[in-house]
Amino acid sequence: MPFDEDLRRQFETLTDRIRDEVTRHLAIATGELTASVEADRAAAALQAAADTSASAERDAAARLTEALAAAERDAAARLTEAVAAAERDAAAHLTEAVATAERDAAARLTEVTMAERDAAARLTGAVATAEQEAAARLTEAVAAAERDAAARLTEAVAAAEDRGRVTGREQGKQDGLAQGREQGRDDTRAEARSTERAAGERLVEAVRAIDRARSLSEILDTLTSRAGREAARVGVLLVRGGQLRAWRFIGFDAALDDASTFELPLDEGGIIAEAVRTGEAAFADSGHGATVPSFTKVPPGCEMLAVPIRMSGQVVAVLYADQAADEAARDGHPKSLVVWPAILEVLARHATRCLEATTAFRAAQLLTGRPETSTALSDTAAHGSQRAGSVRATNEANKGDEDEAAQRYARLLISEIKLYHEPEVIAGRRDRDVVSRLGGEIARARVLYEQRVPAHVRSATDHFHAELVRTLANGDASLLGQTT
Repeated sequence: MPFDEDLRRQFETLTDRIRDEVTRHLAIATGELTASVEADRAAAALQAAADTSASAERDAAARLTEALAAAERDAAARLTEAVAAAERDAAAHLTEAVATAERDAAARLTEVTMAERDAAARLTGAVATAEQEAAARLTEAVAAAERDAAARLTEAVAAAEDRGRVTGREQGKQDGLAQGREQGRDDTRAEARSTERAAGERLVEAVRAIDRARSLSEILDTLTSRAGREAARVGVLLVRGGQLRAWRFIGFDAALDDASTFELPLDEGGIIAEAVRTGEAAFADSGHGATVPSFTKVPPGCEMLAVPIRMSGQVVAVLYADQAADEAARDGHPKSLVVWPAILEVLARHATRCLEATTAFRAAQLLTGRPETSTALSDTAAHGSQRAGSVRATNEANKGDEDEAAQRYARLLISEIKLYHEPEVIAGRRDRDVVSRLGGEIARARVLYEQRVPAHVRSATDHFHAELVRTLANGDASLLGQTT
């Protein structure tokens, strides 16, 4: 900035002048002090040479000390006076420079203010002129638009009168058609309400049927059969180690509907693989060839749905459905304005909750609580007065209940292994090494069995091994392979 630069230059000039003045005065004082000291020293030396006594020497020393002190005081006084004079001079110059700079800045600010006022006046004039011109143009455009609109309205009225004369002859016919269409729409709406009501009743009944199921297998079977009432073709496939294993199919060809060992890689599942990967329901049409599962053929434009069934955050099965049926079958299939994929997704999600609840309830019942004893046991315990006979009856009832509970628990544990590892079970039966393939799962199940079942019950009958043979080995103990 010019003001700051000018002030800085003046201050530097003033500082240099003060420095030069102080240096000059200091040099003068130093020269005078040196000359005085030299003169006093010469006089002292002459006096010392003339006077050889000790008092003369002391007197010379005293004089020399006094002379030095006086010279120093004189030099200090001169230096102080020189510095004070230099400071007063610098302050005066600085004050004058500041006043000059302020006057200059005020003059420049006044010039800027005048320039701003001039610019504001010019801008106001330009805006007013522009507004006047815009108003004039707008008025002209509105007038032109009104004239054009009036001409078009006149023309339109004339054309409408011509069309009215022609249309009048057709009005009676149109009124009849409109009444017919309205009657048809009323009939369609009534049919739609009836169809929706029927679909709602089927959904409620399907939910109740799934709720009545008492095992995991029964829940999956009920889900498949009820879904078959909403879609032309449905199927439930289990997901195991990158493979899809058929559980049950409805509406496909006879070979596929009766298949019990059908399986295919997950990558060939199309829309089913997408549902397993995302964990969410997938809906598409067969126009995208990559979404069609490899185990079936779907005509173009057919809707397909895959809903994952998750347990403990993992997809264990998938409900697949499509509408690829022949015309005869489709005509007999219930139609609904309620979207059938939504109904099937509700059923699949409800079945998932039932599967989780059944598994959790059984685990809690078998691991944290005793099975309910029989009514005979309760009645026998209620008649404690018959001591000998009642004790024997109670012991026999307890023994029977414990044995039955152990058998049920073993059946549950082994059935769970078969349900979730059926491909390994099938391969183990084929190669006669079921235990080798499922050793880890069997070992964990045995630990649970031994923790739950008392030792005296296990020693009496090995229900766990019996269920291994019956359920996993299909009754043939040799299929288990090495059991040690």
